[in-house]
Amino acid sequence: MSTILQDVRYGFRMLWKSPGFTFVAVLALALGIGANSAIFSVVNAVLLRPLPYTDPDRLVVMWERDPTMDTSVAYPNFKDWRDQNQSFESIAAFRRDSFNLTGAGEPERLSGRMTSAVFFQTLGVTIDKGRTFRAEEDRAGADPVVILSHGFWQRRFGGDESILSKQLTLNNRSYTVIGITPPTYRYGAEVDLFVPIGLFEENYQQRGSHPGIYVIGRLKPGVSHEQARADMNTIFARLGQQYPNEVGARTIRMESLYENTVQDVRPALLILLGAVAFVLLIACANVANLLLARSAARQKEIAIRTALGAGRWRVIRQLLTESVLLSLAGGAAGLLLALWGTDFLTSAVPDNIPRLAEAGVDTRVLAFTTVVSILTGIIFGLAPALQASKPDLNETLKEGDRGSTGGRHRVRNVLVVVQTAIALVLLIGAGLMVKSFNRLQGVETGFDSSNVLTMQISVPAAKDEGKKVYNLFEQLQQRIKSVPGVESVALTNGLPMAGATETSFWVEGRPRASERDFMMSVMYMTTTDYFKTMGIAVKRGRVFTEQDRQGTPPVAVIDEKLAEKAFPGEDPIGKRLTFDRDMAAEIVGVVSHVKQYGLDGEVPVEPQFYLSINQAPEQFLPNIARRILIVARTRSEPLAVADAIRREVLATDKNQPVFGVRTMDDIIAQSVASRRFAMMLLAVFAGVALVLAAVGIYGVMAYSVTQRTHEIGIRMALGAQARDILRLVVGQGMMLALIGVALGLIAAFGLTRVMTSMLYGVSATDPLTFASISVLLAFIALLACYIPARRATRVDPMIALRYE
Repeated sequence: MSTILQDVRYGFRMLWKSPGFTFVAVLALALGIGANSAIFSVVNAVLLRPLPYTDPDRLVVMWERDPTMDTSVAYPNFKDWRDQNQSFESIAAFRRDSFNLTGAGEPERLSGRMTSAVFFQTLGVTIDKGRTFRAEEDRAGADPVVILSHGFWQRRFGGDESILSKQLTLNNRSYTVIGITPPTYRYGAEVDLFVPIGLFEENYQQRGSHPGIYVIGRLKPGVSHEQARADMNTIFARLGQQYPNEVGARTIRMESLYENTVQDVRPALLILLGAVAFVLLIACANVANLLLARSAARQKEIAIRTALGAGRWRVIRQLLTESVLLSLAGGAAGLLLALWGTDFLTSAVPDNIPRLAEAGVDTRVLAFTTVVSILTGIIFGLAPALQASKPDLNETLKEGDRGSTGGRHRVRNVLVVVQTAIALVLLIGAGLMVKSFNRLQGVETGFDSSNVLTMQISVPAAKDEGKKVYNLFEQLQQRIKSVPGVESVALTNGLPMAGATETSFWVEGRPRASERDFMMSVMYMTTTDYFKTMGIAVKRGRVFTEQDRQGTPPVAVIDEKLAEKAFPGEDPIGKRLTFDRDMAAEIVGVVSHVKQYGLDGEVPVEPQFYLSINQAPEQFLPNIARRILIVARTRSEPLAVADAIRREVLATDKNQPVFGVRTMDDIIAQSVASRRFAMMLLAVFAGVALVLAAVGIYGVMAYSVTQRTHEIGIRMALGAQARDILRLVVGQGMMLALIGVALGLIAAFGLTRVMTSMLYGVSATDPLTFASISVLLAFIALLACYIPARRATRVDPMIALRYE
């Protein structure tokens, strides 16, 4: 133990005596270790940390599945699953919804979740204050009750516990507050409140309807996922026999809650973790080269220690102690960078990464940083220590002799090759991501997003208030049109890339065997100026006009995809579509297909059709009014008129909150936010790797020139020209760089295939990207070789030979 402490004290003294070397080495390691710790803190929170529920391994989520896609669950089917299964302790349904809060200050739109009474018990979450729902409250006709989220309770009511048992007005209905969730509760996107789904079950009575309801269940102890899946599919097959038109051959898709939570983000996070690991390897190679150069200056010291009796292991241990001290200092500095980096990541990462709020530097991250620091010290210190621990005593102790450096040069050369190869892999990965993102940005959306402002309202109208809703829509459009800077305005129930209604349809006059023979489509309900406001091109026929109003024959506008699918080789104008309880509309126009589910494609691509809100029967208008988006095309910056439009909405209805204010450009940007973030982060890591690799090549060549000053002097004294020396030094460096490029190309060809799911319109082995990045790295290597080579051409032969 005393010898180890002696090694540590001596190591500190040696590092203190070389502050420049120590600073550069610690800085390089801090960048590598800090980046790894920051990314690991996110990976730890998202992928490694157990879900914050009791026995999370027993939690599963379920959907209905038809032969082509997953869908939400029909509420009657859920009730049969709940009552007939033999595999679950409890099953709960839940659905996202929103509510207007009025009567408690300024009106506000709140995000909510409708849940079964046993939702919190199924998750294993204990309500912090108050209680959960009772079974008798989870049914139609029960007295409305609500549970508030801890965040909303703190924000709106300042943490006042007297809110329990008080009344809140939500969508013009009075709810009693019965509980508040604990501050640690997390499930899916953050919401403000919870209400029993059974209060609204009369809206979800159709087995063929899939209104966004999902199911979570807690398995009984000892029941496997396979057993539960077989049990549930048996129940569903029985329902398919009872209700062949509504259920048919549908099956159940089931997966663990953990897998459902992380599966979409796991590939990107693991790729980023691998990228920062490569950056750390390059940093290790750089520091190893620094240590090799430093050990050359310490040859005589090590030879003397060996001559005085120090064994090889004793020398290796001393040098490794210094390396580990360096890496621990780099780890400590890296941890400070990780604290900043984690805060940056949690603020910059897109909202669709789950559990990101839990990311932070905890004991697991500290342990990871410590282990990485120690291993890093051993990795970059081992080769220099092995080289330095076997000096040739006779040669090294001769006065003025440089000692043998052949082995050391070989190690340094290998490290340069490794740095170059790793840097090329990262650069090619970043190049593929950049090219993919550029391709994605160039995708035709089908509409003109410039200068388009969107905002949302929700009108909680009663079933018999259709006329009132119709008048409200008319007033809103007239008021907003009068706002200075607004060119046109429209109302719609959905927007591209921001959600819309999916429904089935049939071409009138064609035979059908059952409802299962309907075709699926995205349906937009819009007002007259929607196509003008959104900049959607008319391909054939016409769009809605002021003459398309209540009392006139219903008309529909379809998109190109629907025309291709339903009317191949035919003119669709004049044909009729049947939809929603045998209602029908005549097709009067065909417009461009718009991207509905993001720029990176729609699988499957669903066709679209449009109906006029002005022609909707009055009894349907209250249902449409629950989700209405206001779309305004402006003459200048859209957000500049947002407040004016909001004031016009409040002037129309003082209890009507306006929310979700965004431009269409923002909506498009949000749809590719995950790809943009991954691209930027990978590009940053690749840039750091490129700089470190260039510095490494430069350092090796600069050191080589210093070591070979005597040789270069002799060459020049014997008649070598500057260009000969330049060719010699650059050729040596470029040989190493090109070997690294060749090895990097082989590695990249295999490793970039794991990025396939993250790329759009670009092959993971895109030849142009591979070639251009290789040329770029070779050019950077050439510059890194050229600078020390130019210095070599300025060597004065007389000075170089003076000391010989």
